[in-house]
Amino acid sequence: MLFNSGQFFFFFIAVYLLYTQLNHRWQNRLLLVASYAFYGAWDMRFLSLIFISTIVDYTAGILIHKNQQANNARAAKRWMILSVVVNLSILGFFKYFNFFADNFVDLANLFGWHVSITTLKIILPVGVSFYTFQTMSYSLDIYRGNMKPTRHFFDFALFVSFFPQLMAGPIERAKRLLPQIENKRILSAEKVMMGSWLLLWGVFKKVFIADNLAPYTFWSTTMSMSPTAGDIYLGGLGFVIQFYCDFSGYSDMARGLAAMMGFKLTLNFKLPYCSTNPAVFWSRWHITLSSWLRDYCYAPILRSQGVFGNKTMALLGTMAISGFWHGADWKFILWGTLWGSAILLYRKLTPLFNILKKRGPVWNNTLGILGAIYTFNLWLIVGQLFFTPDVMRGLSNMWIIFTDWSISEHTIKDLFTLMYFAWPLFIMQIAQFLSKDLYIIFRLPYPIRVFIYAGLLFLLITSGAAGGAEFLYFQF
Repeated sequence: MLFNSGQFFFFFIAVYLLYTQLNHRWQNRLLLVASYAFYGAWDMRFLSLIFISTIVDYTAGILIHKNQQANNARAAKRWMILSVVVNLSILGFFKYFNFFADNFVDLANLFGWHVSITTLKIILPVGVSFYTFQTMSYSLDIYRGNMKPTRHFFDFALFVSFFPQLMAGPIERAKRLLPQIENKRILSAEKVMMGSWLLLWGVFKKVFIADNLAPYTFWSTTMSMSPTAGDIYLGGLGFVIQFYCDFSGYSDMARGLAAMMGFKLTLNFKLPYCSTNPAVFWSRWHITLSSWLRDYCYAPILRSQGVFGNKTMALLGTMAISGFWHGADWKFILWGTLWGSAILLYRKLTPLFNILKKRGPVWNNTLGILGAIYTFNLWLIVGQLFFTPDVMRGLSNMWIIFTDWSISEHTIKDLFTLMYFAWPLFIMQIAQFLSKDLYIIFRLPYPIRVFIYAGLLFLLITSGAAGGAEFLYFQF
């Protein structure tokens, strides 16, 4: 059941109408049932995994806190470890079993050992990368003393399975979302208007921009047998726009649906393509994953002893984990490591940039513009590893871009196609950047807002892609 489908539209309308008529306790019960029904529509079997995570982390949270109060640090640590092991085991088995099995066989063959391991045809449960991280952070935060456990099992179950953000985030922290679940929520016209705008803009980015660019970017990055540099670069440009609109579109829809019900989910994207350096990019792209990795991977690695306890190894290790989180393939690990290397290079050059910025606003603005162009192209070029089938194709595409800058007869035509679908995004992002206001739409006079809403709806109806394509991050 996709957000961009008619089936979900009727599902949400029915849930929402009933939701507005219930008191707080019954609202939570309705949302829990709706969340399980929503996820079960994909595959009923995988509801058991969500339930296991819920049971384990609810119990672990209570027992971690109880043992800490009794000054039994060892028992508290055991329960924390159990929570981490169970969640990583679920994630590891369904997402990474075949990766490790295949690589073990390849390694054994290098030493002349003939090992045969049967890989499993495992279906990746939708959202498993998201809800395991979300529920695991609950136990870790209790262990660190950042919050106290909830005693309301069904409220915690709703925190784990809340359907607007269950499939692809934002990855919420318990100390932010749980209080919103436990306390009475206020429904207001302002929240409904905000939620409706986020929902409309998210659907537009997904259906009009991302889904219309998908056929072209798939051909240019995957199917073309002898691509030119122009084809590769333009295909990469199309993909980074498609990818952003697909994923941020989902996040906007999730935040919009939640807002209409009185919740406030975490902002997950903040104009990442306006970033002036690689470090800023990752503070604006998939913000909830970046902050999760910072708090639960980077910080612990940095606190460790020995060679790993330094910023360079901590950063490279965290970015490699980020890549591996995105997919069970060496191309994702290399992709994450290259991003980590780019951030390290920027850190080394920061003193020089600071000296140049002190020369005046011209230097400062010029460095900002050049930094934004560099960061965007870094994502596009390194992204060849992300959206091509394998490491070799990705590296080959990167090599062609740098060594054989030619274009085909279709390049200009394809550029106009890309611009036709992407121009509303460019206008909106420029307006948000210049005004430094992500919600500038609400500062406009009411007639202009109505005109913009009507224009987006018109483009959706007349040129929106048909078929209800899945969101790209469902693969991760």
